[in-house]
Amino acid sequence: MTTDTLLVIADDLTGANDTAVMFADAGFNTRLEINLASLNTTDFSKADVFSVSTDSRPLGIEAEIKTEQAILSGIKKGIAHIYLKIDSTMRGSVQHQINGALKAWSSLHPEAKAIICPAYPEMGRTIKKGHLHVNEIPVNETASGKDAICPVYSSLMTDLLPNATHLPCLPKDELISEITSSSSKQIVVDAESDTDLDVIASVINQLGNKMIPVGSAGLAQKLKHVKGRDHEEKHSIKSLGRILLVVTSIHDISQTQVDHYISTIGGDAIVFNPAPSQLINHQLSEEALKQQLNALITSSSSNVIIRANPAKVINTDESINEIARKIAKYLADLAKYALDSKQFDSLILFGGDGAAALLEKMDITELQVLYAIVPGVPLCEIDSGSYQGIKVMTKSGGFGNITLLNDIIG
Repeated sequence: MTTDTLLVIADDLTGANDTAVMFADAGFNTRLEINLASLNTTDFSKADVFSVSTDSRPLGIEAEIKTEQAILSGIKKGIAHIYLKIDSTMRGSVQHQINGALKAWSSLHPEAKAIICPAYPEMGRTIKKGHLHVNEIPVNETASGKDAICPVYSSLMTDLLPNATHLPCLPKDELISEITSSSSKQIVVDAESDTDLDVIASVINQLGNKMIPVGSAGLAQKLKHVKGRDHEEKHSIKSLGRILLVVTSIHDISQTQVDHYISTIGGDAIVFNPAPSQLINHQLSEEALKQQLNALITSSSSNVIIRANPAKVINTDESINEIARKIAKYLADLAKYALDSKQFDSLILFGGDGAAALLEKMDITELQVLYAIVPGVPLCEIDSGSYQGIKVMTKSGGFGNITLLNDIIG
């Protein structure tokens, strides 16, 4: 992969970024594409790795179409490798994403197969005897099983992927033999440890480009080494300056991380927390909200937090997914207003919908991925346009422990 290009396809922006950074940390020139439109217009000669969000996690069959479109676009531009990034807890339209990837990649490699392993043992995600666990609890019994938008109804991978066959993580040569002799196009492989992921990554590398690696950032972390560069540069943390934090995630984990920051090192932060119902009535409240926000961000030069929890909306007939996307869009509008009103040096974005909405409003089509400021949180930079030089960090809503925000800001 030192000369060939890799395309990472993810179902949301934070996932695209947290997988892209695995390759950036290993020294590959890596770009994050905000959506399919930016992927179609980018120059594929300027980086080793491109990662794109199809924004398809909560979709059904449309996720198959979007995934296929992304890969076909990459094929036209000469990509040599793909990596399908899925949620480590199997939330969302995973089976449709895999179908779309196989359909597109088979046009280039008729013998294409998907080797599927969302395990990330370092983060407590493991697959044992075909069952996905989070911290040794079946995934359907965790918060992901009760996810308001994309609940996971079973821990058995072949329930979630009815077209797949399951294999244990065998010694390398045995696993290669089982995969090549299988008539199935979709093969789930167990992984209970980092050593298992090493074996799977080595198998994928030996079987070559016709195989589609399907997994979370965990498998990507292993593939970055077998694909070429096996060392990571150490980076000095760049000064983040004044930070604008935008929280659109419905996950309690993100909200708790912000609360912990405010109650400890972030006690002087400016917090703007409009009522979700006020945001839903955006046409009536917009002017008043912006006046309030302007007064707050002008009152001091402290970090600013803009947050709301879509799960708190009442008296509506809309689905939680529709509500969450609307609120993400409205918070993004407020965040852009803040950026255009006062100087900020860094953006921290909790939640994929809000991150995508804000970057779109800023007319940002792609970012340079630099390194992980803390594990699981990529630091990127805007390297063109009117917001050039602003650092951007994204985080999946359900990721991290209670001190994560403190660790980022330090």
